[in-house]
Amino acid sequence: MAPSSVSIEAVLFDVDGVVVESELLHLQTFNEILEPYGLEISENEWKTRFLGAGSAIIMTTLFEENGISDDPTPIIDQRRLLYREYVKRGDLQPIPGFIAFYKSVLSVHLPVAFVSTGHPVSLNAALDSLGLLGKHPVIDVTQVTRTKPDPEAYLLAAQALKVPPGDCLVFEDSPIGIAAAKSAGMTCVALTTTNPAEDLTHADLVISNFLGMSIHSVSEKLGKRVKD
Repeated sequence: MAPSSVSIEAVLFDVDGVVVESELLHLQTFNEILEPYGLEISENEWKTRFLGAGSAIIMTTLFEENGISDDPTPIIDQRRLLYREYVKRGDLQPIPGFIAFYKSVLSVHLPVAFVSTGHPVSLNAALDSLGLLGKHPVIDVTQVTRTKPDPEAYLLAAQALKVPPGDCLVFEDSPIGIAAAKSAGMTCVALTTTNPAEDLTHADLVISNFLGMSIHSVSEKLGKRVKD
């Protein structure tokens, strides 16, 4: 892909670990569903092997590796519904500073999209908990043939917003998400909400969270301008 331009014309957010503090809640629901099978995913294994992979890949991989012949599909559905119930109960919080940062993006009239390897059941629950459902395009795992680190999801988001990929600014929290954004020719800011900074070195900028940040302060750090 061609290198990204000097302007920012759209902002694309991953969801888990970027918009909402959901990774440990996802892990908790996986482990609750897997308990009858005698399986448990450690926090380290979650971050190093499964983060951003999507429920179907995670469950299928675990079943194959552990010689479980059951069809994983109903278990995957149960896990998603369990996650949604926890979200409805109020167990999900936004990433610190996200709401204010999101408002700063809206204040300069930049188009926004959410791009995730998650399933619509989980994504819709998370976005609805923050009042964001239905406000912007959402690219999810059901809309792509290749998941991150393939750039397909981010390229679809750029197409939906009618913005050249090189003019898109992406916020991610995982190495495979960064790889997807960079492969799409986009500028990528990584948050250390899920992974340490040393694992996110391929991003154009690394921040801890959105506290004290605005679209203008981030664009200045990147040496870019926000489109008028």
